[in-house]
Amino acid sequence: MTTTTDSYVTSKQITTRLKRSAGQLDGVLRMMAEDRPCEDVLVQLAAVKSSVDKAMKLVIARNITNCVDDQANVDAEKLTHSLDLLLKTK
Repeated sequence: MTTTTDSYVTSKQITTRLKRSAGQLDGVLRMMAEDRPCEDVLVQLAAVKSSVDKAMKLVIARNITNCVDDQANVDAEKLTHSLDLLLKTK
């Protein structure tokens, strides 16, 4: 999908999020090599987890958008709320 309007999630947005997650994970590995305190490592791991969760949300949003793109009766706000709940309950 090459559309860049706010209502569509692009591959570039997903790729950017995943690259950010990879960078954060590389940082965690450096912290481990430096014997940084457990608390510091765990904070960064939580940030990685959050970033990956956001990437998952983008992938799911893109999939839903692609599936319902041609249907006029879709309530986008309800879909977004459902996605938020999905990630919060895992």
